Amino acid sequence: MQRKKVLLITPMLHQGGFERICAMTAKLLNASCEVHIAVFTKKDLFYDVSGIDLIDLELPAKRGKINKIVNIIKRTIRLRALKKRLDIEISYSFGTTANIVNVLSKTKDTTWAGIRGYGALTDSGIGLICKRADRVVSCTKTMEQDINRQFAPKASATLYNPCDTKEIQKRAKEESSISPMHLAFIRKKGALIASMGREDDLKGFWHLIKSFSMIKKALPDAKLMIIGDGAYTEYRELAKALGIEQSILFTGVLANPFALLRYANLYALTSETEGFPNALIEAMACGVPCISVNCMTGPNEILTDDFAKYTDRHTVYESDYGILTGIFTGGKNLKADEITEEEKAFADTAIRLLKDKTRLDAYRKKALKRAEDFSLEMYVERIQKLISIEE
Repeated sequence: MQRKKVLLITPMLHQGGFERICAMTAKLLNASCEVHIAVFTKKDLFYDVSGIDLIDLELPAKRGKINKIVNIIKRTIRLRALKKRLDIEISYSFGTTANIVNVLSKTKDTTWAGIRGYGALTDSGIGLICKRADRVVSCTKTMEQDINRQFAPKASATLYNPCDTKEIQKRAKEESSISPMHLAFIRKKGALIASMGREDDLKGFWHLIKSFSMIKKALPDAKLMIIGDGAYTEYRELAKALGIEQSILFTGVLANPFALLRYANLYALTSETEGFPNALIEAMACGVPCISVNCMTGPNEILTDDFAKYTDRHTVYESDYGILTGIFTGGKNLKADEITEEEKAFADTAIRLLKDKTRLDAYRKKALKRAEDFSLEMYVERIQKLISIEE
């Protein structure tokens, strides 16, 4: 059987979400397809794509409206020539700028435009992308439905982000990678609540810290661990103002967060929005029960078998694989003396779960089972099925 010729397109392969998915897709498809990656520049190359044909179009980003338009034209011409030379059958792009150039450079190839974040639906080029792409590929079904409703593309599909569950579970056992300071914290008496994410307002960490202050009143020995890039200065100050700074660990970036994560009794997601929360699945792969706000998009598709039954964003659902809570409303608020009813409700839900060992153990087992639905093997199965549809 002849191997499909697939071209993956991304602006760069620096450290980022859709860049990671691009690199993983290339590695996973390389055994069954002839895979090439085209980037606009090799600058700040981060992800390992050894063994993959990597082509640098040598057209990095430019400043200024005129320069940007000229760059699009140059990229389109160069990418079209590349597609012809390689006789590409499927061109799958990641990110708005790559999507635009992909659909404009179409030859005989089938073009897939990857939408990996909900914010892309408001980008200026989204209408053109959806009109010209042969298929729009989203990372959640909710996003796919909204794209179909708003932009009516020719065809659409959902490809959930892949998660290397086996590697995560292997690395979770590497206790030697934990620093003595971190190990001392997690071994202290009391339930450990964990969350992961960079220091970004979209992650809603002020909600989590305020909710945790309420959890501490019911469970005085409880601890909170936030893993991710950033100084978290304002959150440290909030914790100090709430009198709980000794009970919160900000780890910063870790080479192996899973070794710490496996010690958590509960994983909490308090984001304002998500595209597809990979960290939630990574926590589940470590066997950590999860509680998440029902934000757009992803949590209700990860934690349930039928997300359409769990669409009320203000209701608490004890769902199939974890607990969904109401979203938080209102803007960023770092005032320690102002805790919302929603933050209290999140805390109450967490307290009830942490006090119920039977439910906690049940959700731990369910989390491990559910994580496998997003494994590398399942991702390959889904994308190969999609490729076969295009034949």
